[in-house]
Amino acid sequence: MSECCFDSLSSELLILIFSFLEVRDLSRLRVTCKRFRDIINAWDNLLIKTTTVVTNQNSEKFLARCFSKIPTKLEKLRLQNNWSYGMYNEKSLFYVRKKYMPWLKLEKDSLWFSRGSKIFNYKRDKNNIIIPKANFVLSPQYRQSCVNVGFSSVDVTKFTIRGDILAGGLSDGGVYIQNLVDKNEFIIDKTENTFTCSVDISPDSLVVASGMRNDCFKIFSLHKDPLELTLIHTQDLGQRAWCVSFCEEKPLFACGTSAGDDGRKSIWIYDTERYTEVLSLKLGHFISATLDMKWDGAHGLWSCGNDCHLRRWDLRTGNCEQKFHDAFGAGLYCLDYDYYNSVMVGTYLHGRAALWDVRSKRCVQLYFMRTCKGSTLNSPIYSLSFDSEYLFAAVDQNLNIMDFSGHEFKQKRDYVKMLCWGD
Repeated sequence: MSECCFDSLSSELLILIFSFLEVRDLSRLRVTCKRFRDIINAWDNLLIKTTTVVTNQNSEKFLARCFSKIPTKLEKLRLQNNWSYGMYNEKSLFYVRKKYMPWLKLEKDSLWFSRGSKIFNYKRDKNNIIIPKANFVLSPQYRQSCVNVGFSSVDVTKFTIRGDILAGGLSDGGVYIQNLVDKNEFIIDKTENTFTCSVDISPDSLVVASGMRNDCFKIFSLHKDPLELTLIHTQDLGQRAWCVSFCEEKPLFACGTSAGDDGRKSIWIYDTERYTEVLSLKLGHFISATLDMKWDGAHGLWSCGNDCHLRRWDLRTGNCEQKFHDAFGAGLYCLDYDYYNSVMVGTYLHGRAALWDVRSKRCVQLYFMRTCKGSTLNSPIYSLSFDSEYLFAAVDQNLNIMDFSGHEFKQKRDYVKMLCWGD
């Protein structure tokens, strides 16, 4: 009678046997031989039934900013373990002595980073994460023909990109539009002295919205040839417009405000075809500004602000369906979302970011940014973005990058285990 080796069994039998193993055992088995590795890699979605945090890559919008696609579920679980236990390598770049309020936008092949009056574009690189020498630099400056402004530059507050158009808000109330194909073609529209808190571009790239410090938001028609902005609507809100955002699935527009008293609306939802109000959202008894928002499909909206809460709103009911409170009661300046089950927020103090899994009431992990000299810092995180392997955070004096893709780390930074959570 001939002996039958385990590795000579049919693939069907091996898959059935492997389905009884734990994830840790599958990971060990995967490195024993080439055949087992190929079977586990090909059938990992069947063998591993759990979903992950940060590394799912189920959304095309999230994949569009991921530097690489994670090939197997075991690799996703390995990366999730790094995120969950705070295992990463950190870089701090572009240190300056002067303090700014920077903004960033992450793309698959590049990182956009604004500081002061300049917007930098850096190429992403696997070995160095990003190439420190800027690919190019944009600097909004008024043309000589502008009345009473000469050649002066002003600070960029926030910016966004849609296709080949970049739109930025300026600290003197201007709206800056740049053609990224022809970098010499730009326009600055400025009608009054105020502060542009936020801008966004509609999904069809035909409309630009800006939220202003003088209690209104403005809607501009965007013309590409020649590049031009035409003011088509101004809405007086009676309170500062901190953030604006267009929905990509439906003709809707959201504006987050300062909500100066209990009776005022915190978030306004408008129909973008008529610019009439369709819904308003209130934070209840809290008096708080809504500082950042992200759409979650056609009916959901994430928001955060200085009342220390991350909220998910259901626009069909007009109610807050999920609410997460910051562990230290700090205001939340910015947020980012993987369009599946992971939300990251940047907080007001100590350069701290927090990762939340929408399926749990407890924070997954906290990440504290360091300065270029290695010490802790006491700066808000003004802007952040993440993909499956990296977290980018803009603080007042530098840009911090956390790399979770490695296999061996010297230490864990598991701060969540020190927190006492209530039921």
